[in-house]
Amino acid sequence: MNNCVKYVYAPLRELIEGLPEAQQQRWERLWMVSDARLDRIHPVIYSHPVTGEKTLCFHLGMTEAFVWDYGTPVARRTDQRETIAILREIHHEFVKDNGAIQYSHKWTEGDFIISDNLSVGHEATEDTQLPRSQVGLRVLHRTTIRGTVPPAKNYDVPVPREPMPLPGAKRKDEL
Repeated sequence: MNNCVKYVYAPLRELIEGLPEAQQQRWERLWMVSDARLDRIHPVIYSHPVTGEKTLCFHLGMTEAFVWDYGTPVARRTDQRETIAILREIHHEFVKDNGAIQYSHKWTEGDFIISDNLSVGHEATEDTQLPRSQVGLRVLHRTTIRGTVPPAKNYDVPVPREPMPLPGAKRKDEL
């Protein structure tokens, strides 16, 4: 594969923490409506189910709409124009400052990356859409593990500061 093909990742907690307070408060009011095939609605900012830290739920290509103040008497669904504007606003935070928050990975043969899609946003760069003759063959094997709980705002859950051990894993002092 040609080394020009990149994929970028960004830590969503840091993205949220970098927002001005007023913008973060606006996003707290937003709920994402997944595309019509799934008919799902989730808070845009919610608690990571393992760490408890704030993270984002959005999909630049599969968001049908947003709902302001979901579950309240003043709830309102966005129209297409407002939905696109919100998606652009979110994407701007992902790429602003020349991608300062991002990790950019230039793929080479044999590379292997594991990422937590609940805490790391990602997107392919434009050059992945170039003709195969220019960038080579891109083969991506993706495995998704179904979550056990839907996205929710559980901010009162204590955030662990130590890394969470894998089930069955041994600590260094047990080896």
